[in-house]
Amino acid sequence: MDNHQLKYYYPPRIDPMPSLFAGFEQQICRDSTKNEHIDGLLNALAYVRTKNEAAEPNDTRADFVMYRGMLTRIFVTPFSLRDAWSMNIARVGATIYVEDNVTDEMIADRSGSSEQHRRLMYSGYKFETLCMVDEPPETLSREQLDEQLAKQAREVVNTHSEYCTVFRTQLGPHSIISGAEVDCIDRAKPHEFPNRSYRELKTSRCLDSEKARNSFERFKLLKFWAQSFIAGIPVVTVGFRDDEGRLKEVQDIRTQDMPRMVRGKPRMWEANVCMNFANQVLQFIKDNVTDGGPDTQYRIEYSPEEAQ
Repeated sequence: MDNHQLKYYYPPRIDPMPSLFAGFEQQICRDSTKNEHIDGLLNALAYVRTKNEAAEPNDTRADFVMYRGMLTRIFVTPFSLRDAWSMNIARVGATIYVEDNVTDEMIADRSGSSEQHRRLMYSGYKFETLCMVDEPPETLSREQLDEQLAKQAREVVNTHSEYCTVFRTQLGPHSIISGAEVDCIDRAKPHEFPNRSYRELKTSRCLDSEKARNSFERFKLLKFWAQSFIAGIPVVTVGFRDDEGRLKEVQDIRTQDMPRMVRGKPRMWEANVCMNFANQVLQFIKDNVTDGGPDTQYRIEYSPEEAQ
């Protein structure tokens, strides 16, 4: 558990426009059908407890322990009513552990997705490789930077490689320890509050019509905001591609600006509604998950059909 997988952001070159579909056939894919549970997050907490003698007991204890993805799904539910989810829950002592309930249907969907869908998924990983270098850019000469950028452009995309951060946050009265994949960092990692230097990297189709812009702001921007807000990440860099996968534009969007971008627009989301809903769901879980122990498991689900 160290920083060797942490990459550093450098703006990608878009002249000439690179293809985000290039290298699709050579990619090294992580097995998306495997259920990894919450083990990685628990191992990280155990590591902190055993290796960091200066850590306070409360540093590794909270009301809830869950990956950011679970909290994101809860956050966006009021405005993503078509997206079902299911989570398994267990209480051990005063802490409630939440993880994804990976169903056979979900596994079938992941393994049976169309080639076009897989290409779009791949384009996000390819964009990440074009935006990252192995060392802080400010420490590299122009020649070294050019060399690293050329290397990244040639590199085979490997979805096994990732850097994860573990952080503590608070939502209303609920303390939460969470883990999240971090795309990159802007500078050498500071000892305190490294999340303030992290950066999310996302892709989207070009916003070439009012309909496309409305869809982007209503759905994608909501998830971008929730993911970044939960982890305290201040900036999301979005690469906009055309239908042929060519990277045409790169835009930085500050997390704190996203709610203002949609405020007052019809059928858009509201950050306060998301936070209040998540707070109520966590309180519901606290009130109802009362029996503890490894042999007792609860399940909470959201079904669009039952919500109608």
